Amino acid sequence: MAGGLSDLAADGRFPSARSLRDAEGEEEERRLFYVALTRAKDELYLCYPLIETDRARQTILQRPSRFITEVPRALFEIWSVDEEEPSLEIDEADELKLIN
Repeated sequence: MAGGLSDLAADGRFPSARSLRDAEGEEEERRLFYVALTRAKDELYLCYPLIETDRARQTILQRPSRFITEVPRALFEIWSVDEEEPSLEIDEADELKLIN
């Protein structure tokens, strides 16, 4: 069984900005992160976006949650996902199609 925290593994989302207002809130988020790590059966995928656009349409570079950086490096591997370039193919009817 695999699980994941989707884009919640970005700092500022996990822990949330609201939970960082006091020390107890951050510790509660840390505890929830630990529970997620220890309950994963086989694998756990923690993902975060590299770039995000905020409500004001400003581009913001993201970084992993501070909790991820607290996990010993020997316990995980880092994957980098590259975007594939779309390719143009000509089908049997000689029409161009964008394949992604």
